This record gives sequence, structure tokens and C-alpha cells, in this order.
Amino acid sequence: MFARKGKSSDVQASISRFTDLNRDCVSRVKHLKILLDTLTTNEKRQLLDEHSFETFHLVDELLLANDVSSQIDSAIEAESGLWTLEQVLCLAPELVGSGWQRHAIESLLKKAVYPKNLMAVRKIAIRLFLVFYQCLGVYGKATPDLDRVFQCLLPFFPLKSGENAEDVLNEYCQSSGTGDWVERLRNGPIKSTASPSQTSKERAQMLQVYLDKFLEYCTRETVRIEWNDEGKRQECANFIIDKVIKLYMGECFTELETNGVDVFGGWEGADEQGEPLDTADPVVIARYWLIRWINNIASATHQPANNVPQSAQSSLILYRNALFSSHKATNVALTLMREAMKLPLACSNVTHKVVNVLSAWLLQYEIPPFVASGEVSIERCSLLLANILLSFFHSPYLSQCGESFCRHSSAISIAFAILTSCKQLVSHRIQLPKPLPQKFWSELMAGLCAVASKICHQSDVFSQHVSAAFTSTLISNVVIIKAVRRIEIDDDVWDEVHEVMKRGVWIPMAEQWAAIVNSVTRALILHLAHIDIFSREEALRKATEVSQTSRRQAIESAAAMMEEPRKESLEGGDSMSSTNTLTEDNVFHDTDDITNAVTSWSGDKLAWLQTWRRVISLVDPYTNSSAHVAIDCMSLTIKNLLSVNLHPLAHWLACRLVTVPPILLPRCVPALSAILNESVRRPPPLLSANILLCFIRLMQSKEQLVVPAICGLSASELSIVAPRALEHLPKMLRGSKDGKSKDSLKLFAMLSSSYPGAEQILLEQLVHTEVAENAVVIVNTLATLIVQKAQIDLVLSALKVIETHQFAMRLIPLFCMSIAALAQFSSTTLLQALLRAASLLRDERTRTEIEWQMVKLCVQWPQPQMPLVIRGILADRHMVLHGELVQLGGQYPIRGFDVSKWNSTAAALPANEDKMVYINRQSAIISLARRDAAKFEITSRTVVGRHIWDLDTLDTTMPRHQTRHVTNWLRKEALKGKKAGRESQGILGAMDDPFDDLPRAPSSASNASSSKLSSPVEGSAQFASMIETSRRQPQPLGSPNNNNDSNPPAFQPNSKLLEWRSLSASLGFVPLVSQVHTNFLRDLKHLDQTSSREVHKIAVIYVGDTQEDRASILSNTVASPQFDAFVGELGWEIRVGRGHEGYNGGLPVETRAPYYADAESEAIFHVSTWLNGDVQQKWKHIGNDEVHVVWTENYRKVYTRETIATKFCDVLIVLEHVGDKMVRVRVDTASALEFGPLFDGALVTMSELSQLVRLTVINASRAYRMARVEHSRPLRHREEVFCNEALGHMRPMALAQSINHLYVPTI
Repeated sequence: MFARKGKSSDVQASISRFTDLNRDCVSRVKHLKILLDTLTTNEKRQLLDEHSFETFHLVDELLLANDVSSQIDSAIEAESGLWTLEQVLCLAPELVGSGWQRHAIESLLKKAVYPKNLMAVRKIAIRLFLVFYQCLGVYGKATPDLDRVFQCLLPFFPLKSGENAEDVLNEYCQSSGTGDWVERLRNGPIKSTASPSQTSKERAQMLQVYLDKFLEYCTRETVRIEWNDEGKRQECANFIIDKVIKLYMGECFTELETNGVDVFGGWEGADEQGEPLDTADPVVIARYWLIRWINNIASATHQPANNVPQSAQSSLILYRNALFSSHKATNVALTLMREAMKLPLACSNVTHKVVNVLSAWLLQYEIPPFVASGEVSIERCSLLLANILLSFFHSPYLSQCGESFCRHSSAISIAFAILTSCKQLVSHRIQLPKPLPQKFWSELMAGLCAVASKICHQSDVFSQHVSAAFTSTLISNVVIIKAVRRIEIDDDVWDEVHEVMKRGVWIPMAEQWAAIVNSVTRALILHLAHIDIFSREEALRKATEVSQTSRRQAIESAAAMMEEPRKESLEGGDSMSSTNTLTEDNVFHDTDDITNAVTSWSGDKLAWLQTWRRVISLVDPYTNSSAHVAIDCMSLTIKNLLSVNLHPLAHWLACRLVTVPPILLPRCVPALSAILNESVRRPPPLLSANILLCFIRLMQSKEQLVVPAICGLSASELSIVAPRALEHLPKMLRGSKDGKSKDSLKLFAMLSSSYPGAEQILLEQLVHTEVAENAVVIVNTLATLIVQKAQIDLVLSALKVIETHQFAMRLIPLFCMSIAALAQFSSTTLLQALLRAASLLRDERTRTEIEWQMVKLCVQWPQPQMPLVIRGILADRHMVLHGELVQLGGQYPIRGFDVSKWNSTAAALPANEDKMVYINRQSAIISLARRDAAKFEITSRTVVGRHIWDLDTLDTTMPRHQTRHVTNWLRKEALKGKKAGRESQGILGAMDDPFDDLPRAPSSASNASSSKLSSPVEGSAQFASMIETSRRQPQPLGSPNNNNDSNPPAFQPNSKLLEWRSLSASLGFVPLVSQVHTNFLRDLKHLDQTSSREVHKIAVIYVGDTQEDRASILSNTVASPQFDAFVGELGWEIRVGRGHEGYNGGLPVETRAPYYADAESEAIFHVSTWLNGDVQQKWKHIGNDEVHVVWTENYRKVYTRETIATKFCDVLIVLEHVGDKMVRVRVDTASALEFGPLFDGALVTMSELSQLVRLTVINASRAYRMARVEHSRPLRHREEVFCNEALGHMRPMALAQSINHLYVPTI
């Protein structure tokens, strides 16, 4: 404003101008300001002390000569006068306090504080009056009349007398002097006769503005007074606090003296609820700002806050020392903090700040001065603080918070902040500097229970949102106190908590209880079984770590939040309606104090057991609206207990579940089922009987939820429930919708063998079902029933229903594959069903599967309907199937030709290819080979397979044996001579013997009339050509005989050559001899190695008792007798090597394995106990199999894919004993596959288990392969190899070369 001037001449000039009474006031003020801006503090004090008359004269002229009520220019000059007066008051406090110019100063202040003045002038005047009032108060010269003025400085401040503070102040300003003012006060209350010109809202806003600044001035102006003795400043603070308490707080808080807190005497004050007040009520406004002011003082610390001036910080510290130096002021501060809990919710900002201060004291982040001094014990202080915090829940405004969203959110935020402090106080990780005694913990829990019982019983919006937080605080606190801290508090607290839960009307309370039960159960299991059931839950662990981080941040920020009141007060105040919401309002849902507190089993087992039983009994599963939550929680607890073999505790909980009302029984089914299915330790007979009785009752009420549980019962238990279940299952099936009848259908399928007429019910269900999975179960069940009972007549009836179903294209192949075992009873009926099915299918691959089954039937059993089969196969152009029927029909099984050796034994291919003759019959490749002088072989290779014959001439001297089939036909053709007129005839395109057409020399008998022999050369040109092209060498002429007429002896072929000539001509070999390339033997070898049947390799694994990992399971070399009997019926026992010519499944030589084969497939079983080698060698075979059959005798743990993990196990079939003669089948597929006849949950007797398992695994393996688009039957691949690689490399020969290749080797 004015430049600083440091020269002494300038200072003297300014002094002379300032003290010149003839100069104008503005100039004098100007030079005074220059002086004060230039001089030091002591120099200022000296200046005003020496020139006090001139200074006051300047003030008097500026104020008395101007009207400061309405004129702006005058108000500006008045402000200059007030500024000058302020310098006098602040720089000469001893002079003013001693009474110097008291009446004159008071007269000036009367004019400045006049209610009708401008607000800017009045604010300055109030500041000056506070300084004047303090200076007089330090010297004991503050009279009651000034106290009255001090009390009425604020317009519309509520006075108990009912007077208007502005009217009182107006009377004071208009009084002529102190005596006049005192006389007016003696006349009684000053009543206003004028009606108020402002509305109530305007008056409330005016009071709020003045009260905010007034309380700020109280603390700020004290440090601006420059006393020679610094102790006077502390006396000023003591004086102001005392006057504010008496003149302001006493007026707003009527029971401050009678019902206030006395922390030193042990009195907390009676908990009284007043009538709710309107937010605009002056009393509410005054209380708000007074509580805020006292709370800011109480929360002040010596550590400077950010962006807070040093002077402001020092003023707060000054008043804090004054506050806590007086017992009365300390009690008043605590009383106001208690009253903050009863403020309207629109004032939640100050309530939040008070909660922060009280929480910091309670959690001992900061020790209160009255505790640090030793005047008050930590127990008494902590109890008082806790009770003050909990008194918020007695506020009359909580029932009205639902009317406004802002108020509702403020109430919830404050409640969460209070309960968070209570939880943090008890939390095990907070180490309190001053330990609290047992009595405190009992009183704390009693207080929490009292307010929780009140709040949670109500049905308003506030109660709905804080009920879960109360539940979490109550139960977790008592658990940590009893089990973690091991503090022996009264057991009655459990009854109080139980009463809270019983009276509570909100479901979130039960849900929070369930979460705590889970944590307590984890701690109990950790102490009893030394197993952490949460350790495997990585997601939960991460959530806990995040929650811990968030909680630490909240704790660390608690102290920092105490700085906010000071900053806000120094930055110009805040709004009453603003909210300071904690960032951890959801702390009760994101954190788990019990889990964080219990990290090992070092606690007291008995204490945890008692605590667990108490906690889990807090909510009963019988009557209230939270019964379903209790049942779900107990069910989960039972599951956790069973997982660690704590069966007695699980049985104890189950005893509570079996007594729930019938309407709640369905929710108990999973837990009760787990109790029954536990095989390690069976439940007591009485408990088992009650559980089965519950299941029967649920079946009587046609409850679908119980059906899966019944499906999992043991054989003995199922025998008890089955009769009652079968009484209601048909009705349940007919009455339920298709989507909800899946479990009922499965149970009925399991029990169908014991229900007369089950087939008709299944057919009815099949007609109406619209779910593919249900239809598959029905078809598999029908197929199993048909196979078990050999009901041949039901096949066509079932097929008639299936063929009209919407899923017929999926069900027909499934049904046909599942009833393949019926061929042994009636192959004709089965063939009729297959013919009907083939005519309905449109998919080529699916229809081919059905045709394979028909061919299989025709090969094994001669069928009168074979022409129909052949006609269909020819229509589909299946060369493989055609060859199968034509070449093998009626010859299977060949006598002495075991079915396990369906591939004929082959001799080694000759090393010299020149001795081989190959004949291309288009549908067959025939090779002729002479092994030695006595052995001649014919090998026929077709798309079907390979067959070998050894040839030799028939010894006519031996008696003839009756022969059949091809042997008869071959003999007839061999013995049959050429008939006259026959030209190129023969079966299968045979031609006549080509040597019969060769020219011969005429004999004497045939031409007796000729006297001269004809020359052979002249006989025929063809004969001459033959001579010329012959490769035979000329023979030398012998010496003539004595008898010149005799001819040399003619060549006579042996009988074998003649027989071979006749046979080869009849079979048509001569024109079909082919030439091949040099590597043709390799092509034949590839063809021979291409399997002619579908092959399957199945893993069969034995799991013994207590075995749960791959190493122990595959280490078994012996098994139970039941398993050995089952494996022995899967197929023929073979030993891989020379004696076994079929499929070996990649097993090494001398390995034993069950082997099964029929006309279309081969299957070998990799039995874990039969395989040689160690675990790794066994795993090489078993791990690569697509279908696994597991026989488990481990009744404690269910076998799953994870037990022996492999990426190749696409179908898992687990066999579990449910009795001595019954096995339950579990089927698990990695992808959606449909096969049968066994299905998931099927019950099968031991007598028929092997056959049904073998049929199921072959169908499963085939279904897995059929699911791949590129898959084709093995014979389809053999057909491609046969046509493309073998026949494609054969080229025809000239006739002469054919004869040479065909007959020369024979000669």
C-alpha cells in the first residue's frame, strides 16, 4: 500500500505530519500507516505510547465525524479510523487494559458495532471489541455489562431469555453511557416492538455468517495482541474460552451444567433424547458452529498442517492449551462432542470431524492431554469415548434420514466410521500403547449390542444399510476378543449378540454372519487339522491382501483427517450440509479381520471350538426370514469339515438340518447328501435314518431337488428309498416340464430294472421330451433294459418311436449301436431293425455305421435278408462292405480258424521277386509263389483282408472226404475236361486251357487213308510261328534205330502241370497276369500292414484304497478279486508275440492283455496291473489312450480327471462299488459325445458289467472318432491303399509273357 522508507528524516517527517492535529484525517492516517509499516514491533509500541493522545484524537475524528450506517464514503473513512483504533488496541494492550480511554473507546465501538451499519464495518468492529474485551479481561476490568455486549454481538443469536440479540445490541449502542446501559439492563429483558423484516431463512444465514467469523476472530485476534509479557496471551485465551462457554455455549446447550460430561469425576451424563429441531433453527446453527470451533481446537497438534499459516497454527495450539488446562473447559469440550452426535444430519460435516477426533483418541493414535497428564485413566477415557461415539445411534434424526438421499448417505457414512473405529480397536494387528483392561472390552461389547439391538430391529432405510456393518462388528469383535486376544469376558455377551441376531429383520445381517462363520471355520480347521482351507483360493488371498492395503491406508489417514478441521476453519469455513464420507464405507464387505489375525495354529484349540459353536448357533435355520442363509452357510461348513475329516462336527451340524421345517428341507439336501456319501466315516445310524426320512418326505412332496441326492445313495440306502421313490417318480415325470425332469429321469433310469412296465413309461417320456440330453438317457436306458431282459420284441417298437422323434437322426445310431449284443438272441430281428434304421438315415457316415453292423450280422449269422443288405450296400457303392459280404458270407467262422486270428497268418514275402506271379482281378490281387519243390502258395489280397492257400494235387488213391464250399468247386473244375463246342467258358470269367488251341501233327489213326505223312511245317502257319517265337533250344538228333518206322517218344507232361493248367484256366489267371515295378513288394507290405478292422485301445486303471496320485495308482501290480474277474471278462487273455496275430495296441512282446475281436473291430485293454515296467513306462501306454475305464476302491475321494491328468483322456468311465453285487457308473466326457448303452449314474450288476462296459467303451471310442470330420473307417483307408497304391501299379502283359510267367515256374 505504502512504500517502506528507512531514512530517519522520512520517519520524523511522517511523525510530524501524523501528530499535526491541523492536518486532515486522511493525510494523518496515511503517514501513520507509513510509520507502522516501517517500524519494528517495539518501535510501534513506543510510538503509540508516546503519541497516544494524537492517535486517539485521529480515531475520534474519523469515527465521530462520519455516518457509518449507510454512506459508502463515510464508511471508508470509518474503516480507516477503526484501523487506527486496532493498532492502538493490539500494540498497547497494557495501556488499554489498565482502563486508558475506556469510555472513549467504548463510545467509538458503540458507533462501530451499531446493528444498522454496513456488514464490513460491523465485522471490523467485532474484531476490535474482542481485542478490547480481552485486554480488559486480563486486568479484571471486563464488567458484566460488557459480557452482555459480548453475548449479543451476533445478530439473531438465540438467548435463553428470549430476547433478540440485535435489539439488545441496539439498546447498548443508543445508551448515553455505562450507567445508562446498566440501568436499562436492570429494567428486565429488552423486548423488540418492531416486526422482523427478514425471513427465518435469511436470519439463519445471517447468524451463520456472523458466527463463523466471530469464532474465527476469537482465536485469531488473540495472537495479534502484542503483550510485553507473553503469558498474558495465554490468559487471553483462557478468558475467551471461559466467556464463550458461559455466554454462548451455556445459552445453546441448556443442560451443559446439569447434564454435562465430567471425565474427571466419572460422570458421562444421562442419555436423553430431545425433540428434533429444524436445520434452520438458530439453536442448531449455533450448536453446529460452536461444536466445530471447540473440535478444531481439540484436534490441534504441534505438527503444522499443509497450507496452514504459522500464526493460525499457533493460535489453535494456544487455545488447545487453554482448553485442556481447565477441567471445566475439558468437560465442556467432551460434552459438545457428545452433543455433536445428536446434531441434525444436515450438520454431518462437523459430526464426521468429531468422530475422527474421538476415534484417534480411542485408537490411541494420540493420547488425550487429560490422560497423558495422569488425571484420567485410560479405561475411563476409552469407555467415555466409546459411549460418545455410540450415542450417535440414539440420535432422533436417524428415523428421518430416509426422507433425503443426502441425509441418508451422511448417516450411513457416520455409522460406518464409528463401527470401523470399533473394529479397528479390537483388531489383533493394532498394538495399543496403553493396554485396555477386561472391563473395557465387556462394556464395549455391551454398548455395541445395545445400539445394534435398537437399530437392527427397525425397518427403516438407515437400519437396512447399517445392519450388516453392525453384525460384522459385533461378531468379529467378540471372536477376536475371545479366541485371538484370549480375553475372558462374560459369556453373557454371546446371549446379547444372539438376541441382536434374533431381533434383526434384515437378511444382510445373516449374510454377514455367514461370511464370518466361514472365516471362523477356517480358523477352527487350521487349529484342529493344521490345514488352511483358504490357501488354495488364490483369488481370495489376493482380495484379502488388497483389503489389508486399503485398511492400512484408512488407518494411516485417520490421523491426517484430524488436520482437515483446522485447514477448513482457516480457509474460510465449510458448509453445514457438506459430507465427509469415508473411503472405507465398504470395509465390512471387503476385509476379513479374523482371517488376517489367524495365520497359524498357535492359538487355543478349545477356545476356537467353543467360539465356533457359539458363532454358528447365532442364527437358527428354523423360523426367521434368514433361515435359508443359515442353511446355506451350514451346508458350506459341512462341506469344509468333511474335506478335512472333521466328521463329528459335520454330523453335529447335520443334526440341526434334519429338524428344519419341511418347506426349508430342499435347501438342506446337498449337505445331507454329502453326509451320507462320506465313506471314510459313516454317520451314526440314527442320523442316517433321519436323513433318509427327509429324502422320503421330499419325494412324497414331489420335490425335484432331492432326486440328484437319491441318485448318489449307496445300494443299501437306495434300497430303502427306492420303493417310495418309484411310487412318485412316474407322477413326477409326467407332471414336470421337460427341462426340469432331467434328474428324475436319471433316477428312474437307474431304478427302471426294478419297475414293471418301465419300458412303456420311458417310451412315453421319449415321445414328449424336447431335450436332446433327456432323449439320449431314455434311449440308453431302453437299450440296457432290452439287452438285460433280451426283449427282442421291444426293439422294433422302440425304433418306431425313435424314428418319429425330432432328434431321430441322433438317436437311431445310438440305439442301434447299444443293442448290438442282442445278435446272440435274435440276429434276424436285429437285422430288421438295422435295415429300417438305415432307410431312415440321410447322413452318409451315420448310415455307413449302421450298414457295418448289418454286414457284421450277416457275416456271423447267415441271414435270409442278405439280398436286401447287398442291394443297399451296392446302392451306396461301398466296395468294402460288398467284399465283406460276398467273400466272407457263409464262411465265418471258418472251421479251425479262431476269431481272434481274423487276419490270416502270412508267410514271409520271398526275397526273390522273380519267383512271384501277380494277377490283377480288379477286386483282388492274387500272387503265386513257389517256396520250394514241394510247396506252392496262392495269396489273395482284397479290400477286406489277405488269405493264403497251399496248393497240392489230390491223391486219388486216398479215400475221398466230404468237402464243402470252395474246395468242392475247385475239385470239380480241376477234374472236369474240355467239352465239345465249349468256348471260353468258366466260372468268374475263366477261359479254356490255351494249350488246347495249339496245332498238333495228324496221327495215323485219324488219317488212315493217307499213304504219306504230312510235314508239320506244312500243317499250319500258326504252328510255324510258334516254332519261330519259341525260346526252347533245338535238341540234337539221335542215331537211327534198327526199326526205321518207329517215331521218337512224345513229351508227356506230369500230372501236377496238367492240374495247374486246368485250375489256372478255370480261374481265368492267364490273361490277367500283370507286370509290376521293382518296389511292388513294398506296396504289398504297406497294404498288409493296413488294418482290415477298426482297432481300439482302452486304458483300464485300478485304484486301491487311499490312493490319490498317479505314482501310487500305477504302481499297483495286484488288484482285488472283483477287479480281476471284471478284467477277465472283457476279452481273451493274450500275450503279445508270435502267438497273437491280431492288434497289439503298441504293447511290447510278452505283455499280457485282454483282447476282443469281432467281424468289424478289435479292442485291446491296457490294464494298469498287467502292464510291465515302472510307472513311467506304464504311463506311456495308458496316458495316450482316448478312453479310460477306472475301477476305484478309494471311497474317501472321488476319482476325477485331475487325479491322473492327461490331455488324451476324452472319455472317462469310473466304476464305483455300491454294494457286493452292484456297480455305479460315472461317465465324464471332455466334449459332447453320445454313446451307450451305459450312461452317467447307471447301476449295473457285476454279472453283466464286463459285457456292457466293453460295448460302451467301443462305442465311445467310435463316437470320439466319428466326431472328427476327417475320420473314416479303417477299411475305407485300406480300400484307398488297395486301389491307388497296389492296383494302380499293375500293368497288363502280352499273352505269351503271361503264359511264360504263369507256367514256367510250375515246370
